[in-house]
Amino acid sequence: MKFIIVFTFALIVGTLGLTDEQKAKLKEYKESCITESGVDPAVVENAKNGNAPESDEKLSCFAACFIKKMGIFSPEGDLNEEILRARLQDSLPEDKVEEVFQKCKNVDGANTCKKGGKLMKCFLDNKKVAVLN
Repeated sequence: MKFIIVFTFALIVGTLGLTDEQKAKLKEYKESCITESGVDPAVVENAKNGNAPESDEKLSCFAACFIKKMGIFSPEGDLNEEILRARLQDSLPEDKVEEVFQKCKNVDGANTCKKGGKLMKCFLDNKKVAVLN
């Protein structure tokens, strides 16, 4: 399956209600996670546009980093269901929050990077998460 990380920049945060301060914070997270993961910024930009390698460990680590900075993963890589639900509520219509939450809350991976990549893929498969352009 094609691993596409379209929502990397907003992940689970909808674009309509973001303040300039929130957008700046997401940009800061993006830049920091590019540095931490070692991913090529061009790969991140391509992923934003829907074109990503099928399996790119650095891109998955970038995703996990971003998810951690948003508080959805703990520093140990455990999913914080309360924060995940809150982020979904920020981004989705009420009637879709529980559906997506139930489908994506149990993602797992051999390590935090793989788990981060799988969580993003779950959201993509459900095509429910807004993208910050």
